[in-house]
Amino acid sequence: MNIKSPNFISLNSFVLTSILVIFIVSFSALAPLRAPLIVIHFALFYFLVMYKHQIVIMNKSLIAIFSLVFFVVIQSIIFQGSMLIIVQSIALVLFLFFTSQIALAEGKSFYHKEQYKTLSKILLILLPFFLVSFTRWSDFRQPGLFMNPNITSHLAVMLLPFILLGLDRKKYKFLAVMLVAVITVITASRSATLAFILSLLSYIFVTKFPRSNFFTLFLLLATVLGISIYSVEIADWVAGHVSGLASSSDSRLLDTGYNGRDVLMQLALERFQSQPIIGLGFDGVKFDRGGGRELGTHNGLIETLIKFGIIGTVIFALFCLSLIWMTSKHNPRFKAVTVMSLAAIFSLSTNSSTFFVLNYLFIYSVILVYLGYRAQDENEKELSVEH
Repeated sequence: MNIKSPNFISLNSFVLTSILVIFIVSFSALAPLRAPLIVIHFALFYFLVMYKHQIVIMNKSLIAIFSLVFFVVIQSIIFQGSMLIIVQSIALVLFLFFTSQIALAEGKSFYHKEQYKTLSKILLILLPFFLVSFTRWSDFRQPGLFMNPNITSHLAVMLLPFILLGLDRKKYKFLAVMLVAVITVITASRSATLAFILSLLSYIFVTKFPRSNFFTLFLLLATVLGISIYSVEIADWVAGHVSGLASSSDSRLLDTGYNGRDVLMQLALERFQSQPIIGLGFDGVKFDRGGGRELGTHNGLIETLIKFGIIGTVIFALFCLSLIWMTSKHNPRFKAVTVMSLAAIFSLSTNSSTFFVLNYLFIYSVILVYLGYRAQDENEKELSVEH
């Protein structure tokens, strides 16, 4: 009996159901379902998409992913950690492979059937609901739809490129940008606000200079990363030269402190120095707060360094460089939004957990990179046939 893959299996449904998964696990009672739901979501879509297209699409960037999987396996053998941690670490790296295959397999129909326009409209309709709060957070912050101000605002910033991708009219693009701006303000998320501003500026730059090559994009994203790393120092300098700026407002967005994260980062770096070459594995990035509570470093870059050490981090850096190189080959429409997405995730990585964690933020950037590369590849094939 021939089993047909469901028609709803597409890149659009993957993105939309990922939002649903995050919404479900936002309820504290359902939070323990985060890991199984996300694993099932990735695995289900990967196998259904592979069954639908009956093809595995290879790409040079996958060498870095497989190298990282191999490294994690070796690292797990050396540390002999719990089976749960070993499986989780391998799965989180394999998610990148699953994402690449879903995007590459669905890329042709996503672009040529203009499915990206449908996704854009749906996300634009959903965006105002991010402003809805079911719970209370504080006097100066609203948690938004996902019951956590950072989750709500980070998700809004990372979905904005998908929205802009399918919009042609400037007034709708402006509406989407303003909605995300309002979301960052009501959630008072400093990391999201910084990522939003820097990614929007990156989008404008690439829109003005659509022929930007790999070197230009690398410098642009490196600048974004540098500004984000030293954002607190820059904010302190600005506040010191603009008298009364921070003191004149109660907004958390104008708070230039680290909120204790500098202490966590210092502890994390000290821990990294004990095993710098191969890292400490996925179990080495949590700090015990007592009472069974654990806290991460809130810094994706440092967490990657601790998890993978110098060897694994170099492999991951090569993968990121391959993402930038593929983005440089995109057509103008995809290039602008993909650079915007990469700028946002690199900025967020300096203030929050972003890489190899149970969320979709980095996954959204990877999707756009492979989608745009696939679309460009199909265009080149069509041009070669016509000639």
